Amino acid sequence: MAKLTNVYTKDVEKNERRKKIIKTTTYSLVVAFTIILGATLVAINANKSKTNAPVLETATSQISYTSPLKDAVVFKDYNANELQYNDTLKQWEIHKAVDLVSDSSNEVSAIANGTITNIYTNYLEGTVIEISHSNGLVSIYKSLNQDVKVKLGDSVKLGDVIGTVSNTMSRELNSGNHLHLEILLNKTAVNPSEYIDFSKK
Repeated sequence: MAKLTNVYTKDVEKNERRKKIIKTTTYSLVVAFTIILGATLVAINANKSKTNAPVLETATSQISYTSPLKDAVVFKDYNANELQYNDTLKQWEIHKAVDLVSDSSNEVSAIANGTITNIYTNYLEGTVIEISHSNGLVSIYKSLNQDVKVKLGDSVKLGDVIGTVSNTMSRELNSGNHLHLEILLNKTAVNPSEYIDFSKK
C-alpha cells in the first residue's frame, strides 16, 4: 500500500510540474505576443504619420526664389516686434512686409513658381496679386498698377512679370511708387528676407 501511495504522490507531483511548465510557457508566449503586437502597431502608426505629414520644401532645397523687382532697394524692412513709423498715417505700427523701390525698373515679377490665387483692388492696399506656391507659401504683391499682366488661375514661373509698381496703396501713399511685398507661410506672416537675398543685384 505504501508503494502505491508513493507512486500516486509522484504522479501528482509530475502533473503539478507539468501544469506549472504549461502555465509558465503560456504566460511567456502571451507576453511575447503582446510585446510583438504592440511594437507592430507603433511601427504602423509611425509610418502613417510619416505618410500623412505635410512636407514643407525649404528655401534652400527644392524651390528657388528671386527678387520681385530688378535692382530692388529695401526702404522699409520687415519687423514683427518693433513699431515703425508710417509717414502717411502719421502713426507707429508693426510692418510685416518689405517695401521695395527700384531706379531701373517698375516691372514686378513672381518670386517663385506658383499659381495666381487672388487679384483684387481696394483703397488701402491698391491693386493686389496673390501667388500660391507648392510649399505652403503665399506671396502677396501690393501697391500695383491696375493693368496687371496675369489673371486668376494662371500658372507663373519664377521671374514672370505679373504687374508694375505704383502708389495706389493709400495707407503708404507718401512712400511713392513702390512694391509692398508680404509672404505668408501656412497663413502666418514671415520675413521675405528669409527667402530672398535683396542685396543681390
